[in-house]
Amino acid sequence: MPNSSAHAPCDVIVIGSGFAGGFSAEALVNAGFNVTMLERGPWRDTVPVRSLGIEDTAVLPRGVGMFTHALRSFNTRYWPGGRFTWNKRGLIEIFRGQGMDTLCSSSVGGGSHIYSGVFRKPAPADFWDNRAPGVDEQVMVRHYDSVIDKLQLITPDATMQIPHTAAERMGPNDPLQGPSKPVPTWLGFLFADECGKHQKITTPEGVERWQMNYEDPHNHGVFGSPSGAKTTLDWHLVKPLMDRGMVLKDMTEVTRIAAQTDHNSSRYCVDIHDLRTGRRRSLYCNHVILACGTMNTLRLLLKSRDQDQSLSGMPWLGFHVGGNGDYFALWDYNEPGRDLSTGLPFHGGFELKEGDENPDDPLVLGGGGWPAVEFWPLPKFIRTRLKRTGFTACYGQEEQDGTVSWWRGKLRLTYNPDNSPIYARIRRTWRKVSELTGRKIYFLNKPVTVHALGGCCVGTPDTRSVVDAYGEIHDNPGLYVADASVMPGSIGGPPTLAIAGWAEHVGETLATRLQAERLADDDKHKTHAKSKGDKS
Repeated sequence: MPNSSAHAPCDVIVIGSGFAGGFSAEALVNAGFNVTMLERGPWRDTVPVRSLGIEDTAVLPRGVGMFTHALRSFNTRYWPGGRFTWNKRGLIEIFRGQGMDTLCSSSVGGGSHIYSGVFRKPAPADFWDNRAPGVDEQVMVRHYDSVIDKLQLITPDATMQIPHTAAERMGPNDPLQGPSKPVPTWLGFLFADECGKHQKITTPEGVERWQMNYEDPHNHGVFGSPSGAKTTLDWHLVKPLMDRGMVLKDMTEVTRIAAQTDHNSSRYCVDIHDLRTGRRRSLYCNHVILACGTMNTLRLLLKSRDQDQSLSGMPWLGFHVGGNGDYFALWDYNEPGRDLSTGLPFHGGFELKEGDENPDDPLVLGGGGWPAVEFWPLPKFIRTRLKRTGFTACYGQEEQDGTVSWWRGKLRLTYNPDNSPIYARIRRTWRKVSELTGRKIYFLNKPVTVHALGGCCVGTPDTRSVVDAYGEIHDNPGLYVADASVMPGSIGGPPTLAIAGWAEHVGETLATRLQAERLADDDKHKTHAKSKGDKS
């Protein structure tokens, strides 16, 4: 139980500071509402963050930091309590499940530190249609365009000379080629005006960041971007919102959400744990947005309902969980003279020229290297070899029929990949690529995803869903979900744009509702004052 309490002077509490938390909070701050954002992770030590004068930061995993700050925690039902915390200031959290494993990150800025910087709209053109009245593709397109504009995303072209793309490394005699059906793609990086002539720039807001340097291992990476070449939300979105009045509590973990039964008090009590001091207390608010990523949103809701019994309802909570059809493998490319650790974290798509078992719909695979491997604490000969080794990945439409439950005080992920034919199809394609190129692809039969989806799916109350078209939980008014746990199906690509767009939609519709309530209250007070005046 909390050992002290405090009433938060805010209109909305947002839990999480990644794409879901950032864009939902921004919509509310833009509308003039007071927002308190809770983030369990720390600020990361990067050039942009230093330029903002933020002092209490944690290193990104480089060198010895790979041992100390790469892993935050490891979740498994076999560990007492279900979670082993290695370093509360670590970057990556691993969820070990039955049939699928998933990863997420912990930092101010959330998943923007480990994402590939690639943005695409959902592959199904009707992804949002017929889910629930109030949201459809037409509604979401406006939000996608807004996110693209706010993040200053750019469309890649040949002038950028991005290394290791299919066009650059695959010739006419190779069995692989670039995608025959290219899809619109945007990148979240700052490129130099002229390739090879990168420099440090200062934004109009006073933020320092370096332009992309393909050869500099400090410049970019899956484990964060020390130089600021990759656009992360800590300095790009969260800090500007703080300058406009938003309160951020970093290194603050939410342990419970409780519905208040006293109608004269705030609707929800949010219990928090200050990871710096160990202090526990409570915040109170009528509106709470969960934006802490699929697995941690499910953890918080399931624990609050099933263990603490401080929430009720949500009969379909934890159902329809999937991994976005993600599948990752090690690709021993091993081409002499080619350093795959340079360039961008993601090298783009490729496909077999003759297609796979369905020539009319060739399966597009992705690939990438290991940026910053030069600073991994490994012997030099291993680092040198890893520079010629990359990964390959694919997304596809899967059944999304897994479950996440709260079992004996532990979070339990159960998933059967054999129910989704996409995984067997990807494995067949990888085997064929290995056979035709002579470059072996190694993979596990158990998928590993960084894009867990579902568990709080959007829909109408009479469907197997948890939230409505505006992110509000059906039977818990004032409690919203803004992250990927609402996704009712596979995105068919990186889900970042879909998550950010949905979060902005949630924030804007909540802001509109709060504005209407505020106007109604003002009218009520004016009527009451006039009535008293007439009587006197």
